[in-house]
Amino acid sequence: MDIKKRFKNPMVINFISLVLLQGVNYLLPLLSFPYLFRVLGVERYGLATFGYSLMQYFVMFTDFGFNLSATKYISEHRSDLQKINTYLNSAMIGRFILCVISFLFLLALVSCVDKFKIDSSLYLLYFGIILGNVMFPMWFFQGMENMKYITVFNIVAKSLSFIPFFIFIRKPEDYLYVPICYSTGFILAGLVSLHIIYVKMKMRWYITSSSQIKNALKESSTYFLSRLSTSLFTTSNSFLLGLVGGNTAVGYYSAAEKLYQAYNQLLSPFTGVLFPHIAKSRNVSFFKKIFYWITFANFFCVTAALFLSTYMLQIVYGTADSNILEVFRTLLCACFVTMPSMLLGYPFLAAMGYPLYTNYTVMATSAVHITGLAILYIMGMISPITVAMMVVLSETLLILFRIKGVCKFKLFKNTKNSDT
Repeated sequence: MDIKKRFKNPMVINFISLVLLQGVNYLLPLLSFPYLFRVLGVERYGLATFGYSLMQYFVMFTDFGFNLSATKYISEHRSDLQKINTYLNSAMIGRFILCVISFLFLLALVSCVDKFKIDSSLYLLYFGIILGNVMFPMWFFQGMENMKYITVFNIVAKSLSFIPFFIFIRKPEDYLYVPICYSTGFILAGLVSLHIIYVKMKMRWYITSSSQIKNALKESSTYFLSRLSTSLFTTSNSFLLGLVGGNTAVGYYSAAEKLYQAYNQLLSPFTGVLFPHIAKSRNVSFFKKIFYWITFANFFCVTAALFLSTYMLQIVYGTADSNILEVFRTLLCACFVTMPSMLLGYPFLAAMGYPLYTNYTVMATSAVHITGLAILYIMGMISPITVAMMVVLSETLLILFRIKGVCKFKLFKNTKNSDT
């Protein structure tokens, strides 16, 4: 296959689009977090991170598993535009209902709980993230395998939203601009995506029946349980540290975790394109090639990062504070297994027809992780480093579950070949 044909391949086009989109979502936070850490200081930075962690629970609730179930549904029915249109509207209405429920819950939280009363403005301003996320159905474009229409607009919208960070945040007291900037970015991206869907792509907006909305929510409920587990697994670390250890502990842990997450997010373009492609083609040979290459490259990258960790922190944050360095090195150890585990999960096991088992691996691992955190709490051992050690243990358990699933269902023995 020559170069011109490769670049006309829909999967290649979608991959490039997702790389650009995820690149902005990846680079802008990577540039802004060090700036915020230096300007706000570890305590206010920790507070901003704690607020963002709280919002991730609402993001998880309003997503309700649609990022997986809707992608799969649209990918399988994209030749039937009427079906897709009805499902799109049903899912959007369902998510807006969940958004209203979330806002009411947040209002109750900041009104009744002392921990959240103190900085209620911060949490309420952060809610724009939820609204923007609901308006931006990434799953629709992934299912249609057509990301190019929104990539440029989303890049512009999010880039513009981050400019105020460097203009208005000059001292610790400016921390409220953090949620304002984030919310602005998400809402702009959401508005642009709705314009493309209902104007450029000519989808029609109409109110669907209550049964259609219920069915859309019901189909996503299985995936939601898994997403709930994932959210508890990934978000509870900073959130629990904030509740128990205070904002400073969150600040130290979050500084290390942001780099850990940034590395893992490098895989997002691959998984975003791979899931609908494998669900449709069932091309195991193609997946195996990608899996082995990425796993091989990941090993050398993580090893190099461990040796260079001190210099990395000095470059990014201007300090290699031992409180951050210790956590960062521990989390880097988890990276040996996170990338291959992510590939074996939804892009492969779920796409090959085993979403329930994939959900089980996440839920079981999350249960172990939360139990471990609870034990640490009871023993009075909650700290940034012990939480990081639990992450390593949990991620190792997760990949073992998924390897077991691949062996159990004999998926790597499927040698279907096709041109991609």
